[in-house]
Amino acid sequence: MFQQQSIRARRRGLSLTELLVASTIMVMIASGMASLAMTVHSVNGFTQGRIVAAQHARVALGRIEYTIDHGVASEQFPVCLVVTEQAGAQELPQSLVVWRPETTAVDPNGLPRVNELLIYAPDPTQPTKLTEFRAASNASVVPATSDTASWRTLIESLKTSATTDKVVITDRLRTAPLSGQWTAALPASQLRGVIRFNRIMAPSAGQWSQYKAGTRTWTALAWPLDSYRLSSGTRAVTCQTELQIVCGDMASATTTAVPFFGSALRTYELAR
Repeated sequence: MFQQQSIRARRRGLSLTELLVASTIMVMIASGMASLAMTVHSVNGFTQGRIVAAQHARVALGRIEYTIDHGVASEQFPVCLVVTEQAGAQELPQSLVVWRPETTAVDPNGLPRVNELLIYAPDPTQPTKLTEFRAASNASVVPATSDTASWRTLIESLKTSATTDKVVITDRLRTAPLSGQWTAALPASQLRGVIRFNRIMAPSAGQWSQYKAGTRTWTALAWPLDSYRLSSGTRAVTCQTELQIVCGDMASATTTAVPFFGSALRTYELAR
């Protein structure tokens, strides 16, 4: 009799207090696991977004650098030209023009033809797309590099022409409004892709013009590393690029867009 009572005592279930404690512990563990899973998911999304952004930026910057490295340079056209857009009081350096013929340049010592140019700029109708433009059927000679107005007219016409060939480099370019705050309702005409180009030359165009006019001596030109000789000198042209790539959706671009920077250097000889 005593033995049977001992067995029943050993087989008794959990008390209500013990059950509540066990349930509380299980809920805490489950909550912790759910929180951890959400954190892992969030971090994974954050990381994947930046990986994709970096891939897009690497392709865009690499393509621009390759084009400049394999471009044509002359005294009249130094490999590349930044064409700005006048938007109200703002001057936006958003279009990069590179002399990059598909075969051999028609006049390698003069000015390029339009169909020898590659243009990098946001698509006016879809400013999230950084696009490479080429007008393959236009064989006219381009304006002088100092003719800013003509260049603006030419580039805008080429970007909107139905006959211009277009290659999208990335479709994740951050956009910003010309004024006010960004909203999804803004039309493309009020938005601009966030990309900036800057060209630096040594000797500069101004110094070279002074030399040609006889107001600056050959040795007084800003030759990089004093790289000049009696018959020629080495000009260095650097193109700097800054662009912002969106990691997530466009509505969150203000906080999720990542800036990337690139630079391409090209040197060539100027004859005395």
